[in-house]
Amino acid sequence: MSNLLYTVYDIFNDSKEGYLTKEGKEYFNIPVYQRGYKWRPLQVRKLLADINNFQPEGDKFYCLQNITIVPDKDLPAFSVVDGQQRLTTLVVLLSYLNKKELIRSKVRFPHQSIREETNNFINNIIIDDEGFIEDQQWDTFIKHNPNFDHQDIFYLFSAYQAIDGWFKETKIDKSGFANKLLANVRLIVNNISDDSKEEKIFGNLNSKRIPLDGADLVRAILITRVAYEEGKRDLGTDIKNIVRVNERRVRIGWELDEINNWWSRREVKSYYRRFISVKSDEINDGNKLFKDDKFPINNLLLLFAEKSGKDKLTLEFIEERNNNALELYKEIIKLHTTLKDWFQDKEIYHYLGFLFAQSRIKFKDVWETWDTSAGTRKQFIAYLKSKMKDVIQKADEILDLQDEDINWYDDQQDKLIKILVLLDVIWSVKENNPLLPSSAFERYGHDIEHIFPQNPKEIKDKKGYIQFLNTYVLKTPNKKILEEFDSKYDDLEFQKKVEEFISRHTSEIKIHSIGNLVLLNSIKNRSIGNNPYAKKRASLVDDVNNGIFMRPHTLKVFVRYFDNGKMEHPDTAHWTNIDVEANAGAIQRTLTSFLN
Repeated sequence: MSNLLYTVYDIFNDSKEGYLTKEGKEYFNIPVYQRGYKWRPLQVRKLLADINNFQPEGDKFYCLQNITIVPDKDLPAFSVVDGQQRLTTLVVLLSYLNKKELIRSKVRFPHQSIREETNNFINNIIIDDEGFIEDQQWDTFIKHNPNFDHQDIFYLFSAYQAIDGWFKETKIDKSGFANKLLANVRLIVNNISDDSKEEKIFGNLNSKRIPLDGADLVRAILITRVAYEEGKRDLGTDIKNIVRVNERRVRIGWELDEINNWWSRREVKSYYRRFISVKSDEINDGNKLFKDDKFPINNLLLLFAEKSGKDKLTLEFIEERNNNALELYKEIIKLHTTLKDWFQDKEIYHYLGFLFAQSRIKFKDVWETWDTSAGTRKQFIAYLKSKMKDVIQKADEILDLQDEDINWYDDQQDKLIKILVLLDVIWSVKENNPLLPSSAFERYGHDIEHIFPQNPKEIKDKKGYIQFLNTYVLKTPNKKILEEFDSKYDDLEFQKKVEEFISRHTSEIKIHSIGNLVLLNSIKNRSIGNNPYAKKRASLVDDVNNGIFMRPHTLKVFVRYFDNGKMEHPDTAHWTNIDVEANAGAIQRTLTSFLN
């Protein structure tokens, strides 16, 4: 037996093999600072169903999570600082299953306190006269027993009736269920020897400052069960076998630490967060049992639940696999190794990053495809590219990026963003090009920038645009329209004149063509405003030289480095419709080649 895991029978047994006797104690004490019993009938029935569904084989067992106890210096007891709800439920259940002497007086609430009536209810009603409450209503019961009108007694009353109702509905054999409960259900016992800090320990657990997270519980289960299952193959109980089992525990603990360290990397957490759509089970007050923000390995466990078809990560889901803890451990290791492999494969990293940011693809479907590709990476990559094509192009759709009638800025923004991000991906998968950061797979923090600036919508903002045209586009500036602007911009006739002026000098520029649009950091975009192309280009190149991240496609466009690897236009001072059309054509060729 592990020194962490004990059967329900061992927890309550009075013999020399029982946990209390071996530790020199007589019972478990529920301190006054603990809240009352509050398990609802739904929780009780769920526990019964889980235990019933568990099929013990050989040494397999069902783990009922943990209890944290502290030796009481004044009593022959352990004070329960965490897990009293489970222990109390076991007392009610074992009493119903006619194991009264096993649990009698093993869980006690403080005398000379409001909880003394709870002791009386458990001993006098639950254990000695339980049939008295089986078919009663609570209102009738407290009318005749007003001294029991307490909240925790109400929940104990409801728990007993839930147990009775479940067995009557399911017609499960009580004797067989009791045997399974006592022999095949175990608890993780955290025995904290420093009793002087008992209330501080409880406060920390209760306030979540040092909580027992789901990751801790899974870790304890894996270390104890897997090492035990591996150790079974080494027959005998001599010291050498004990040493081998302990060595395996150390190895498994080290492997789990290494896994957690990898998932602690900021770029890994940022990348894989989009893959996760399942939620963690919740405990008290809506707190997550598996806190992925504080315990990074929980991201791996969430994905493990997701690929297994679950919509929530619960400890019960882990327990479903306890018939073969070694196989469970191997599956978790396999998933981790694969995800690490994907992260380090340039093509897979970028293709999955794009899909999970720009589509509704599900991790379960991706995993099943990988698992059924017979290890053929080429086949898996082909699948990913087909999914990427579906994001950009509907079936039988002709993708014409050079159609001058399409207003990509106003009418096709969603598809525009997907295409611009995909162009970054296509560039980044090429040899010697750096990986995209995970944030680059979506638009967040970036604006759609017009290389040749667009005409502002608000009349008051058009003055700066006219100044831009006068300075950088017109050979002979129109100074009169600027001189009249401040005094006449409210006049409808003047507004018409302004629009005609702007239209006349920008009509040849396809402002909203895909060839004139890029994604640019929002702060940078607002700082460069309506500056001409040459100034924008110089500012962006300066940022890149200073180590500031620039989207690959955006940089390529601004330096006119299109897909054939040469400057399309020798004039570095101006951006004209020649550049817009050349860029749109390059995008068309790049996407056509990639998607086909």
